[in-house]
Amino acid sequence: MLQSVLTVGQQVLILFILSGVGFALGKAKMVGEAFSRGCSQLIMYVVSPCMMVVAFQRSFEKEGFHNFCMALLLAVLIHLLGIAMAQLFFRQKTEKAVALRFSVVHSNSGFMGYPLQMALLGTIGIFYGSAYVTVFTVCSWTYGLMQMSGGRVKASAKTLLLNPGVLSVVVAMALYLGNVSLPELILTPVTYLSQLNTPLPMVVVGYQLSQANILAVLRGWDTWLAIFLRLIVTPAIALGLCLLLHADHAVAVAVVAAASAPCAALLSIFAARFERDTALASGLVAAETLLSALTMPIMVGLAVAFL
Repeated sequence: MLQSVLTVGQQVLILFILSGVGFALGKAKMVGEAFSRGCSQLIMYVVSPCMMVVAFQRSFEKEGFHNFCMALLLAVLIHLLGIAMAQLFFRQKTEKAVALRFSVVHSNSGFMGYPLQMALLGTIGIFYGSAYVTVFTVCSWTYGLMQMSGGRVKASAKTLLLNPGVLSVVVAMALYLGNVSLPELILTPVTYLSQLNTPLPMVVVGYQLSQANILAVLRGWDTWLAIFLRLIVTPAIALGLCLLLHADHAVAVAVVAAASAPCAALLSIFAARFERDTALASGLVAAETLLSALTMPIMVGLAVAFL
């Protein structure tokens, strides 16, 4: 459990260093809002889909596929319960309520989950973790997108199937089930682009944080309730479901690591994309990331020790 504490603490520090780059650039006025929006587009339409394709480039194995399906089921249940909590506790139609609903449901399962899963489990952790990210991607590009767009983007088969997030899941899964390995000429540039998935979003968050008042974001009981639901209640639900369904140890650790992460940096990206309150979004992401340095080691440590 001590090793888990050190691993998570190191990862949080790395993320804050990356955010610090964007923060410094923003404070020095070397970049502006155009930079934030342009990078947000790049991440949503190029970087994230490439990461999903790379995650599924592995040989098909029966046991591994069974465990992947278990991780997928756990992720679906966790997200559905997250949506239920978000709708129950934050019913208002205000800017703040929209951001809080998004934060409760969507964890930073890719940016923080993948490095932690790799450190604890190796490459199999990335594979099982990608099941969680798959559900996160579908959820964020449906429920999350509708929330953040304020109804401007309607739920439809066309929106679901043609958006880059869900489309990348379909392509990646087809390659995996078909046991198709991409040629090196294609896989190499796709891999290079996927490696931007951690630094680029965090630089964007850092810039947006340079424009925000984090203390103002933390005012109000509703913010603290959302943080409690994201960092404590959701990972506790994940632990309980893993015990109930007798999940494989590696699956359980990967899922709990993903569910324990703070709210997704995608909150800030969507806020910029749909001209929401980016100061509120980036402040909430930063505050939860900071607090997760205390909560993630405990929740993941419990999974490592008892599941």
